[in-house]
Amino acid sequence: MSSGQPSRRNDCMRPAKFGFGQPVRRKEDEAFLRGSGRYVADFAPQGLCHAAVLRSPHAHARFRIENAAAARGMPGVRLVLTAADVAELGFLPCTASVPDQTIAVPPYPIVANGEALHVGDCLAFVVADTLFQAQDAVEAIALDWEALPCVVDGRAALAEGAPRVATGRAGNLAYETSIGDAQATRSAFAAARHRVSLNLVNQRLVANYLDTRGVIGEYDPARDRITLTLSSQGGHAVR
Repeated sequence: MSSGQPSRRNDCMRPAKFGFGQPVRRKEDEAFLRGSGRYVADFAPQGLCHAAVLRSPHAHARFRIENAAAARGMPGVRLVLTAADVAELGFLPCTASVPDQTIAVPPYPIVANGEALHVGDCLAFVVADTLFQAQDAVEAIALDWEALPCVVDGRAALAEGAPRVATGRAGNLAYETSIGDAQATRSAFAAARHRVSLNLVNQRLVANYLDTRGVIGEYDPARDRITLTLSSQGGHAVR
């Protein structure tokens, strides 16, 4: 029999105040705090293989992989992919949406082809029977590096002569945008008794969380269908 009172679970989701813009209390924390949360690593389909990625430690550098064949011959290794192995797949789809703006998005390769453009850029992708075997194979790949000029500060990136963040662009400015009535704003400032200027530089924003975008892919040959299990709030975009 119901008591007519809201359950504790439903009550914890009620915002402190009613109305748009008010915070909604989180409901997912309890399972993780008690150690009963589920992550991608908790799924283990039959025949599961593991992947490890060789990533660039440099912000900008040319590189040459010298011994991918050695990694391919290591115990448990099923696959080692470099840029040449995935060239026919084209580039990763990258979106950049700003109202009333056309942004030229530079091509982003699945695996870097001779030039790393940021720290963490993918240089090789290894698949093995176990995670340790995949990691060992990644560490066995030898690279020849040539460090190139780089820029890591937003203000410095806009300076004349700054190293290009992406090749094929005239500069490092992605876009300029504004909202509101520009003429009305200028008139208001012109008529103001006092004017104060302020230059704001936003910090770098990076999405970091416990499950680190893990993905498990299962291929069903009978239905010619791939099922992806992943940690993402953008399931439709991934699909």
